[in-house]
Amino acid sequence: MTRLWRQLWNSPSPALGCEISQMGVSAARWSWNTARLEAVAWKPLPGGAIEASPLRENIRQPEEVREALRGALAPLGITSAPNSPHRPADAILVIPDQAARLFVFELDALPQRPAEALALIQWRLKKSVPFEIESAAISYLAQRRGEQWEVMAVAAPQAVVRQYEAMVEEFGLRPRCVVLSTLASLGLLRGTAGNAAGPAPLAAGEAAAGLSGLLVGKYSPPWFTTAILQGGQLRLFRTVSILAGPEGFLSPDTVLEAIHPSVAYFQDNFGGALEKAYLSGLGDSSPALLELLEREFHLEVALLGANGNLADTGLEPPQQERYFSALVGLLQEHSRG
Repeated sequence: MTRLWRQLWNSPSPALGCEISQMGVSAARWSWNTARLEAVAWKPLPGGAIEASPLRENIRQPEEVREALRGALAPLGITSAPNSPHRPADAILVIPDQAARLFVFELDALPQRPAEALALIQWRLKKSVPFEIESAAISYLAQRRGEQWEVMAVAAPQAVVRQYEAMVEEFGLRPRCVVLSTLASLGLLRGTAGNAAGPAPLAAGEAAAGLSGLLVGKYSPPWFTTAILQGGQLRLFRTVSILAGPEGFLSPDTVLEAIHPSVAYFQDNFGGALEKAYLSGLGDSSPALLELLEREFHLEVALLGANGNLADTGLEPPQQERYFSALVGLLQEHSRG
């Protein structure tokens, strides 16, 4: 993932970020000199305004989304006024995990020419995606490990991605790149002791088997994503729907049921044990789940928060964690090189 970040931050770097989720719209402006956010805003969305899926249009209530964007971007000095003197601004756009499909797989060989490599990856994904792969937007990262190529590929219908892009373009933002929410949040691992989001420096031919794993669980209602990394390499990425109770609480047992298949698959197929777990977006449900994970899997557990970057904004820690972990993760990854 280090190479992915380096490609993303190829100068000049965007200083604006916007995340559109089923909960609402988060917007942030930051300074690369201080590696801190200068302004943030969040506006909620009514239920049903966004329905993340790679199978149909995601923005179901455009006017509601437009109003939330307007409210979130205004404090950052961004408006949709037709006579606005502001030139289009490069921005990073974060979309829901469930709007795309992410795959991790191995290839025996990968062509050097990008067009040929993409064609091979399209062929590899063709039977695995529930949409026409020929018309999909695909981004991939390939890294050689010994005799194999380890590939992480994200695919989504271009029409789905374009819906999100067109919405922010109405406000003068020019999406420099589009990132899935949990992938962006992995940048927060840079702020945890002894961890890095990028690949570990394994020697050529050295296998990651036997290395301990790290689990990240991120909740963006109603979607819960489990990501597992080993040796800095993303091994698993799984998203399921979990509905909160009437008071907004999640059942710890229900979350454990969502996590358990990924943990079992990792242990059976990658020869390592999980060592740490980080959770994001669970709000008041976090303490009970942290305790359960520690007891069931014997893990070191913690919240994957905003690491102080939002300390001056007046937002409560649960708000920071739920609404801004993706945007702060992007900033954190860049600031630490």
